[in-house]
Amino acid sequence: MRQVPGLPAAAALPEPVPVPVPEPAPEAAGPVDVQRLVLEIISERTGYPVDMIEPDLDLEADLSIDSIKRAEIAGELARRLGAGSGADLTSMADAELEELAKARTAAAVTGWLTARLGTPAAPETAAPPDEPAPVTSSPVTSAPAKAVTEASAPATAVTGEAVTGEPPRRHVLRPVPLAGAGTPDRPDGPDPAVLLPGTRWLVLGDAPEVAAALAASGAEVAVRGRDHLTDDGDGPVDGVLYLGALADDGTPVLPDAFPVLKEALARGPRWLLAVRPAGDDARSAGLRGLFRTVAREYPETVARVVELADVSPAAVAEAVGLEAAAPDRVPVVMRSAAGRHGFELVEVPLGALAGTGAGPAGDGAAEAAALGLDRDAVVVLAGGARGITAQFAATLAGAARCRLELLGRTPAPQGPEDADTAAAGTPAQLRAVLAARGGAKPAEINRTAELLLAQREIRATLAELGALGGRARYRSVDFREPDAVRQAVKEIHAEHGRLDGVVHAAGVIEDRLIAEKSAESFQRVYGTKAGGARALLAALEELPAAPAFTVLFGSISAVLGNRGQADYAAANDALESLGAAFATRTGRRALTVHWGPWAPAAGHGGMVGAELAREYARRGIRLIDPEEGTAALLRELAWGEESATAVVHTAPGW
Repeated sequence: MRQVPGLPAAAALPEPVPVPVPEPAPEAAGPVDVQRLVLEIISERTGYPVDMIEPDLDLEADLSIDSIKRAEIAGELARRLGAGSGADLTSMADAELEELAKARTAAAVTGWLTARLGTPAAPETAAPPDEPAPVTSSPVTSAPAKAVTEASAPATAVTGEAVTGEPPRRHVLRPVPLAGAGTPDRPDGPDPAVLLPGTRWLVLGDAPEVAAALAASGAEVAVRGRDHLTDDGDGPVDGVLYLGALADDGTPVLPDAFPVLKEALARGPRWLLAVRPAGDDARSAGLRGLFRTVAREYPETVARVVELADVSPAAVAEAVGLEAAAPDRVPVVMRSAAGRHGFELVEVPLGALAGTGAGPAGDGAAEAAALGLDRDAVVVLAGGARGITAQFAATLAGAARCRLELLGRTPAPQGPEDADTAAAGTPAQLRAVLAARGGAKPAEINRTAELLLAQREIRATLAELGALGGRARYRSVDFREPDAVRQAVKEIHAEHGRLDGVVHAAGVIEDRLIAEKSAESFQRVYGTKAGGARALLAALEELPAAPAFTVLFGSISAVLGNRGQADYAAANDALESLGAAFATRTGRRALTVHWGPWAPAAGHGGMVGAELAREYARRGIRLIDPEEGTAALLRELAWGEESATAVVHTAPGW
């Protein structure tokens, strides 16, 4: 187990285990055509014909081969090339397989393997490999926003056994005292008065008093605007202090602060500190999740967001010096008169009352009744026609037979699917059918395939809900457009005259390490999840009465951080602040549930696809059983404390 900074060993993430590689294939009879083999395996995995896969096409952008699928392709290449090449590829270390999986193109894969094997490459691929594209090496992906890669596939087998899940366990984040500079139990260690002199700091934000106080401690300080992108002209820096969250102009810090922090990290500072006001400050929503991920991707940098009850210039300057001298690397620290605190993930069951009712042992009727849900009740589910929100919609339909309004970005299906594509049962088969039509590039084929798969799941979900007794309707809404969200909510309320509950689970994933993440990509991911929640909550406040409950689906990546998911972790973390602020303003319940990954369910395979399920199994990450997960959520809403604004539900082992 590896320890998560600021968390106890019980909350540590499972340590990655070596990726098993099958026994080598029988020795080849002649020289290996590496490029041909690479293209054939890509074709097998994706469905694109070999002659359509140009060596220089981007594997992810053009062929939709994500990091998990690339890792499987790397393992298959190792298996087939191992014995016949004279090189023992089956003994490749996990890090080598991961490096191979990062290659951007088939040409890059060929070049890497050629160098490893010492085998001449085909002439057109003799060039050096492209710079590998960064990918998350230990995915901790929340199922609500995970792209459907195998939506039509049945529950996947892992090492010959069906993928199964377990009942989730309920956790909460609680403050825990920390040792460190400026606390009564401070251990011997660097003193700010000794540590700061001679260091060079860049202060980003309009804070001349803070800069002056730091300079008085002996540091060299340069002040720039909060939107400043650090470059060579700023010279070397030891520390970067971001104060944009203290600006009193009502502007949200994220997503605009991301490129600022990204460029600051590129300078290799020893410290990257951000200061925000204590409490559920909606302006600085998302900074906790972002810095938890920064700490994972930049282990040589002390990356920390410091939350202060007193944000006067003198208090900020003092806190910065003390945090620079603190002996730990906790990414989120609260400082107040009560001391210095971090967060600890603690298991807290709901109790005996919640142990019965919903789920396989019952139909959830008691929970639905406790929530006031009956046949006339109306529940809106954003992102609710797919994934785990569709699973929860089915639970609601069976328990209350209420009205369900499903909102999602996918265009609503119009009529039956064409016969030739309808006969294709898997994504690879579907791409092959679309490729056979001719006239389209791989990226276009993949977009069409993803749309058809998504619309299949929408149709299946609506049919399932109707069979369970619910009355469901789907409409297409882009949650990055506040006006569209407001209009949808207004129309639903006007039609039914009520809105009893809301579930927000809309989101997208575009995993990249921070160094390779574009501002536009960060904006898409953050805007869909956090921006969508902000727009939805604002629309609910315009109604005559807010819903009795609002649930925001988050991710465990927000709580623990995760390499390659800075945007997703920030967006899901932001839900907590936005929901808590909404609850305070309206007096109505708003709960953020951070989920661990879910196992596949019949009809909802998009929760975890085949490749991702195998990767989780390799890394010892256990999955939530879908029926148990939805039952746990219904119990949480019915019997949980209404004052709680955030909980974490994961399978055991986190």
